[in-house]
Amino acid sequence: MFIILCCLETNNIQVIKNNFKIKVKGLLPLFFLLAFFGCKKESTEIGVGLRDDLGGINSTSVRYQNVICRTVSDDSFRTDILTANILGLINDPVFGLSKASLIIQPRITETGDDLSGKTIDSIKLFIRYNQIQTVGIDPYLLTYGNVESELEIDVYTLADAVASSDTFYSNYSPVLNTKVGQFSGELRFFDSLETVVEGSIVKSAPQMVITLDNSFGQEIMDFGSDAYNSDSSFVKYLKGLALVPTNVLSGDGTIIGVVANSSASGLVLYYSDTLTKIIPLGSASKRINYYETGSTAAIDAQKSGSGHFDITYVQSLGGTKIKVDIPELSSIIEMGQDIVINEAEIEFIIDESVVDTAYKVPNRMWIQIPDTVNGVVNSNSIPITDLIDRLIPPNFNWNGYTNYGGDYDDSKKGYSFHFNRYLQELVKEYNETGVNKFNGFYLSIPSDFPVTPSRAVIRTDSMAGDVKVSVTYTKLD
Repeated sequence: MFIILCCLETNNIQVIKNNFKIKVKGLLPLFFLLAFFGCKKESTEIGVGLRDDLGGINSTSVRYQNVICRTVSDDSFRTDILTANILGLINDPVFGLSKASLIIQPRITETGDDLSGKTIDSIKLFIRYNQIQTVGIDPYLLTYGNVESELEIDVYTLADAVASSDTFYSNYSPVLNTKVGQFSGELRFFDSLETVVEGSIVKSAPQMVITLDNSFGQEIMDFGSDAYNSDSSFVKYLKGLALVPTNVLSGDGTIIGVVANSSASGLVLYYSDTLTKIIPLGSASKRINYYETGSTAAIDAQKSGSGHFDITYVQSLGGTKIKVDIPELSSIIEMGQDIVINEAEIEFIIDESVVDTAYKVPNRMWIQIPDTVNGVVNSNSIPITDLIDRLIPPNFNWNGYTNYGGDYDDSKKGYSFHFNRYLQELVKEYNETGVNKFNGFYLSIPSDFPVTPSRAVIRTDSMAGDVKVSVTYTKLD
């Protein structure tokens, strides 16, 4: 057996050809065992690299550095089905504004009450903090920014109902009714709440407590018996509440996790000196996040411009994503030959100068592709097959689950992705139709798992080879 390596470099493309000839048929079984059981699983099953006649293995590796990148606006996404909810406001020194508002829906658990004629003493809104979200086996702390910052958060009633059958997105803009309260101060995300009960101090889980206007509490008392006949009747009277961060009083601000669908959070009415009425946020409560993001002049210049930029920006909450074009990839797609994609990989590295304890790097990212409808390329993103395989693997042992990548690699200070199956689909479609449907990638940050926001500055200098694309393929004829 012998190996011939031939390297050609031109226009940021490096081609490496590997020719392996197995001359002794008796070695084939041993070779297969070594190939399938002695190697790490780093490629999908598409790229086994064998010719039809099993006469040998011929692979070619190509590397590209001419990758065109630009920051663009990200997509909106559903926020009424998130695994957890967030609340807060950040004035990011690099990215600008990040704001997470929250709609909650207190719902009664007992019917038949009639509180009319009773006098309100006080009314408070308790919002339990959601400190940890587990993704797979990894726990993530649900904070972002400077958690010791002081914020102002206004509370409004909603003018319109939020039906359980309706869908809501990150760019939702609710019609706010009356302001009924305000929180001002530090969130104390890690501090237990201390209350005095019959002269003793009782500690409970960390939570936000907002004292609301007594006039609002009295309004709830005066709803009358009809409002308390059923849960569906009550939400016609109190459609919901919106918590809207309005100002950062100290620090850069923070966004934290909160519990919005559990009886651990809710309204408490204190009336007639010694009585209380609890209206919790239950599992049936509608909970909707909606977001606002601003941007700096550097980001705005890319969003409204064109061409390539050596530094690009990716931000969750529907902020920004990065459009990635790879012109030379067409040379493989349009080769017009029957080939197998052994491996296709793209790597990105972060700018470490803007990473600190308050603004950590995203735990994971996605590469997706532009959606195409009736031949028209749109700006919204859809997943590639390799990502679908990770999110919904065909079977438990499916290798594609670990092959896609996307998790932050501290040793590389960046992210790597495999798109073997997607590239194979592009090659197959071109061979059948003569149409190259590759329209580049989008690099973005998932907005759930974990739900807390994050952002990253990506180094995309093509002359420095910051973004690396490599493809290994085998000709079958």
